[in-house]
Amino acid sequence: MATFSGRINQNSNISAKVKGDPNKIVAQTLKVGNVALTDLTDINAAGTTDGAMLLYNGATNKFDVTPEIGNQNTNIIGGTY
Repeated sequence: MATFSGRINQNSNISAKVKGDPNKIVAQTLKVGNVALTDLTDINAAGTTDGAMLLYNGATNKFDVTPEIGNQNTNIIGGTY
């Protein structure tokens, strides 16, 4: 069985070391550096402001940053007091 090792760099913040045989690569170590929420591809951070929250948008398949909830499909259930 041949053994190989390598380094995968997607960008300067994400790296991984891999080792295995020619038919299979298994990640051994994954280090995620200083990654911001806005670095994620499924986050629309255009409305970022103090007090904002993430709300999933089914039309775009992304999370939108918004300071208010204006979606008829959202139910907030606070429990019993």
